Amino acid sequence: MAGHGPGVSWLAARTGRNPEQLAGSPAAVADALREALALAARSASPDPEVRARARAEAGALQEQFAAAPPEEAFAATIAVALRDAADRLRRTARSARTPQGRPEA
Repeated sequence: MAGHGPGVSWLAARTGRNPEQLAGSPAAVADALREALALAARSASPDPEVRARARAEAGALQEQFAAAPPEEAFAATIAVALRDAADRLRRTARSARTPQGRPEA
């Protein structure tokens, strides 16, 4: 996967495709978007182990973006947007719970 930035490489690896297949297929792009959204959702999981693994994966990906050449700036922006979406999901989940941590009836 050399020659591709961290975003394309990560999405390709998560979908079991190479970067060229990812770029050339609308279905592959849809799969990649589902993977990115799934990572955001896992980072808001009520299971602390799932949440920790997802946050570690997102953190590693963010580090790859930070170290990438300037042409990956757009991908870095996407990573930040995904992290923000995950934060919003967490806040929404917390606000839907009572102080005892149980869903409201």
